Amino acid sequence: MKKIAIIAPCILPVPALMGGAVEELVTCIINHNEISKNYAIDLYTIANCSYNLQDYSYTNIIPIPLDEISLQLDKVSDKYYRTVKNKSAKRPFDTKIMAEFLKRTSEMDESYYAVMVENQMSLAVELIRQTEGSRDFPIYFHMHNDVDIYRSPEYIRTLVKNGVQFIAVSQYIKEQILKYSAEAVVHILRNGISFDDYPMTTRAADGQIKYLYAGRIIQDKGVLELIDAFIKMRERLPEELKNRITLDIIGFIEKPAPYERAVLEKAKKYADIIKCQNRISTSRLAEKYNEYDVVLMPTLIEESFGLVALETIAKGIPLITTNSGGVPEVVGEGAIIINKENNLVDKLTDAMTKLAVDENFRRELGKKAFSEARRTVEFDINTYYYRLVDILDTEYSHNKISAIVPVYNVEKQLNRCVESLINQTHKDLEIILVDDGSTDNSGSLCDELAKTDSRIKVIHQENRGLSGARNSGLDVATGSYIFFVDSDDYLDTIALKKLLYHLQRCNADIVGCGFTYVSDHKADSPFTNSESGIWSGKEAIHQMMESNNLCTTAWNKLYKRSLWEDVRFPEGRVHEDEATTYKLLYKSKIVAYVPDYFYKYYQRDDSIMKAELEVRYTDYITALKERIQFFEERLENQLGDYSILLLLEYIKYVYRNVDRDFRGSIKIQYNQLLKEYGIPSSIKAKKKIALMLWRFCKA
Repeated sequence: MKKIAIIAPCILPVPALMGGAVEELVTCIINHNEISKNYAIDLYTIANCSYNLQDYSYTNIIPIPLDEISLQLDKVSDKYYRTVKNKSAKRPFDTKIMAEFLKRTSEMDESYYAVMVENQMSLAVELIRQTEGSRDFPIYFHMHNDVDIYRSPEYIRTLVKNGVQFIAVSQYIKEQILKYSAEAVVHILRNGISFDDYPMTTRAADGQIKYLYAGRIIQDKGVLELIDAFIKMRERLPEELKNRITLDIIGFIEKPAPYERAVLEKAKKYADIIKCQNRISTSRLAEKYNEYDVVLMPTLIEESFGLVALETIAKGIPLITTNSGGVPEVVGEGAIIINKENNLVDKLTDAMTKLAVDENFRRELGKKAFSEARRTVEFDINTYYYRLVDILDTEYSHNKISAIVPVYNVEKQLNRCVESLINQTHKDLEIILVDDGSTDNSGSLCDELAKTDSRIKVIHQENRGLSGARNSGLDVATGSYIFFVDSDDYLDTIALKKLLYHLQRCNADIVGCGFTYVSDHKADSPFTNSESGIWSGKEAIHQMMESNNLCTTAWNKLYKRSLWEDVRFPEGRVHEDEATTYKLLYKSKIVAYVPDYFYKYYQRDDSIMKAELEVRYTDYITALKERIQFFEERLENQLGDYSILLLLEYIKYVYRNVDRDFRGSIKIQYNQLLKEYGIPSSIKAKKKIALMLWRFCKA
């Protein structure tokens, strides 16, 4: 059974016996999981004695104690961040949650299949920081609220950079995330209600017209404006009608805040027609809706979803709301939507008046609202868990991998290479052997191997080089995924199964693995580092250029075939990987890396990579200049800067490793390129100084 972690906001406990919209949704998840048994869940939530009343077989509740000191620190911290502008808010309580998480994971034999962080973005950022280099599990950030100090643009960009996927409660929230990071991977998981709890209203005509506001009593909700509009509406109505209209405001806390006191003070002036009540439970409110003719939702801010709006139209009650965030996509044509930007009071007054005087319109709007709520299956809370499963379990019906093997004069190593593919534990495989004009027995050996396994295809062609052979394989590949193996190299038998599993688990476009050098006479020598990682495509390019995990090589990676639709290797050149891999990473949303040394890179004296530096030098320079132009055209300044740095550092490397006769021309080219591109602005100061000083190095 897959083990996942859900980290609740740790503001109210889960199960949601004390309420809370997010907490109720998490409770829905763990309750449905008891029936479906898809996951073993570790739930990190604030400690509460109510756990003793719950009995979960498939959820392990890990309580985080919230003492009085922590509670006060949270309050002080919240006030500070709401006072200081342009800050990304952190919660002191995050450290306690992370301590429990790390303690738990240290006791586990395997990592979580996935981790979902609910609405606290600073915690997701801290999770990334604390697990850097060891994280091999995908993180999903479930975003229930709009961008603010707790879900800041800075935090969004940090999460995207580190391959975190977002779960948004509405299309509006998805667009907000993409506004700050266009390469973000965002799934939509709309909130819902139990329609059994919200049947058609039983409100019977009694001569009264009762308006309701239910929700938090805060400035952003427009409650004072609502009172002004209500009084203004009554002044417009004939005497007989105005005496039949009342307004209830539900949602006050036990100790009213300053804004609540202002609302109470204003409402007191009209105590005979405006009644104020404390907040009530969700279940009690669902029943109380039956007492009202119209519900009002005059929010001034951007609502992430609009649960009250959905509850209202599900009851078939006419609703007046604003064009706030995700609300219009919830209510569709089942409500009166007014523009909140200008003259809100007047617009509210007009809408309330229309519903007061036109009983037929009120009745027809209620019917339309009832149907509108049920038009979308996603609004049914009973589908919520299964929609989440569809997001977390990223599995595909087509799992064929096309393994492309360029073959040129490798008769001694070819059997070992192909056998490592035939013996893969992942069996949905096509093996494409491209005989690139071999002059030894490699071509006939390819044909013999094809007779032993129906999954082997053979292409014979005139010599076009490594790039040409790979391109021919790409042209005929039918798999959903592509993997390259050089014909003198080989794989662990579990390599492709593990890579495909990790690619799908992380919803990645590319997953790379570690590799080790092997030879006939020396012990294996690992090359790549031992730290796992998950990144955005752009950050993966940084990783490729700055560390030895992903590397530039084409052959230690499993790719979605769709990435290759308009990409091919340049023919007639070496360093073809330098000219190609970055394009695929750039097209990717998520790239993952597992450090296991699945790929065995065979070194022989006559391999391309052992050829003289002087021969390879020009092609490498060409590839890097193309890369710089690629990023400049796309306004990717930082990636362009690092490509310039890589180019100049490579020239310095070649300078140190070639004959003295060749150094003079290299030095001239270095100075020319430095003049052409300039010192990259986004690199560190020490690097800048080193690049400038090297100009004066003697040839």
